[in-house]
Amino acid sequence: MAPAAGPLPRGERKRDTDAVATICWMASRFFWAKHPDQGPSEGILRPRRIAVPVRGGEADKEAVRAACRLARPAKAEILVMTVLEVARSLPLSASLGDELARAEEMLGEMESVAEVLDTKIQTTILQAREAGPAVVDEARRWEADLMVVGLGIKPRFGEFALGRTGSELLRHAHCRLVLIRQAMPPSGPDAGASGSPGPDLL
Repeated sequence: MAPAAGPLPRGERKRDTDAVATICWMASRFFWAKHPDQGPSEGILRPRRIAVPVRGGEADKEAVRAACRLARPAKAEILVMTVLEVARSLPLSASLGDELARAEEMLGEMESVAEVLDTKIQTTILQAREAGPAVVDEARRWEADLMVVGLGIKPRFGEFALGRTGSELLRHAHCRLVLIRQAMPPSGPDAGASGSPGPDLL
């Protein structure tokens, strides 16, 4: 099941995106340092298809902005996806009603973020038992050659830690990953817990 969300009439102010631009530049430089033998049409600098898994937090918006900037020089396609996790007590095809509506609204917000940067994106909603494997499978099926992932601040035992989904992507995604983590607050990770939009933020 992969219903696409339409654009919402939401205006979004342009924000200072120097940090995102810097991350994109650093990621490109890192790629060339590690893979100097590959041409400009390959890798992070010239992706063909960029997958962006989202859950609705501010870090996801930063990931979409970064993907738009990385896509522009090569006119790459962007697929923004979100996963509705279905409890094992329900059939995988169960109607999730309210959750589906929230997901469609959230993807509409991501489309609005991309529109500010004059970029068109594709969106899809997946239903699965676990988000991580579903994202990995969809990115492979879509033949993505780059994945951009936004990480919120989710402290565990007082320190930053990847969630279950983020760990799954790092271990099993077939393509290159660019991770964009939100800045730590001055007082440390404990003060940034509000940056996580839900359980197991990537």
